[in-house]
This record gives sequence, structure tokens and C-alpha cells, in this order.
Amino acid sequence: MENNIEKPTSDPIPVYLIPWDPDSQEHVDRMKLQRIACGWKVEEVDGWREPQREGRIGLHWVVLHPDHPETPSRLERHFAAYPDESKALQDTCKMILGRPHKPNPLIPVFSPVGHIALDSVTPKPELETSLSNGILSLMNFYISTALQSLGLGGVSLKYCEEMAKEEFGAKAITLETISNEECRVDSPRRIALKRPIPTITNQDWYSRRGYRVYASKEVAWVDVDETGKEWPTRSVFLRKDLV
Repeated sequence: MENNIEKPTSDPIPVYLIPWDPDSQEHVDRMKLQRIACGWKVEEVDGWREPQREGRIGLHWVVLHPDHPETPSRLERHFAAYPDESKALQDTCKMILGRPHKPNPLIPVFSPVGHIALDSVTPKPELETSLSNGILSLMNFYISTALQSLGLGGVSLKYCEEMAKEEFGAKAITLETISNEECRVDSPRRIALKRPIPTITNQDWYSRRGYRVYASKEVAWVDVDETGKEWPTRSVFLRKDLV
């Protein structure tokens, strides 16, 4: 896969995606920093290296387009919030989802502001993930907290959908996220865990972008409040057809 970025006649798309290199310690360390900022799964990063090599997961960095007029100010905001991420990375990944990746020689280094994964194998049968059947699953989506509410998440998702269809022949994308009912104002779980009331829930955010609920799971994971009480969490599975 090759990222061909030409000089635009108008403002280019704000972001593009570069594969995460599981054989680069710099890439691994940066992913750990972003998972710390995200709030979970930092302990799983080392375990993602082999699946990435084998093409079972397809982690990509979210990178601000160098020619977009807002990129310098956005990078400044990101680095101010996360100074440990100020060192640029090199595009060194060789394979992604079983296909060769050729770095763009015009963009030798980059500074990621998030990440997103398209996986071809997942441990959850509800996701129906199968590259041979044209179904990839969206996993581990994160945008820098310093840059949220700027539309970068929606643009990154759209770019990811286009890549899934055009580069990997996907017919649909599935994903799992927290159910709306767990985010209600009167949700005992939300109150006990001291979670803020979201401006828009994850489920509604994806629904606005064409994803439709097709299944749910009563106990997807368990959170623990400060008293030690466990709170089972309900999730929903969503799908978007690309063709």
C-alpha cells in the first residue's frame, strides 16, 4: 500500500494513515504512550506485535496531512499536551494485513496524533470478522484528547473505510462499542464509576456515520468502581456496508 500525496489545488484531507511497525521499538513505545493517554490496553501493546506481523490486525497511525493549513497549530496543541510524543517517527512498516507497504519517500518522518485498526481476525464471533468474506473489524480507535471535537475522528474513519474497500476489498466493517443505556444520566454504572455524561455517545456517533446495530452483549466487560464493586457493561455490535 502506498500513500501518494501530491500538491493539492485546495486544502487536502486533514489526515492520512500510516501502518504501525511492530518491529520498531520507537513505534511500540509511542503506541504505549498513546494507550496510556487513551486509558486502557497499554499492557496489550507488546501482544499486538506478532498479530500485526502476521496480518491478523492492521494498526495504523493517524497522521496530520503536512500540507493542510491547520496542521502546524494542531501539532503544537498535541505536543503541548503530550510532550513525550514530540519526536517524529519513520515510516518503516513493510507489510500490512498481508500486503506490502511502500513508504512515501516524500514523507520520511511523521508525528502521529492517534491510531486506528482494521483487523482481519478477532476473538469475538459476534463481529463476524473474515477478510475472505470481505468483513473487517474496526478496533482500538483513538484521537489525541488535545485534538478531539475538531472533526478528525470522522475524517479518520472515512479514510479508514475507503482504505478498507479500495486496498483490501472489504465489503463491510463491523465494530463493538458501549451501549447507549450505559451512558444515560441515570445509569447506576456511570454514576458509580464517575463517568461524565457524553455530549454524544459512541453508539450514536457511529450511527450518524451509517453504522447500524445488529447485535448486543449483556456482559461485554466488567468495570470496577472505587469501592471495589464490579459493574458488568453492555455493548452493541454495529455494521456498515461499504458496497
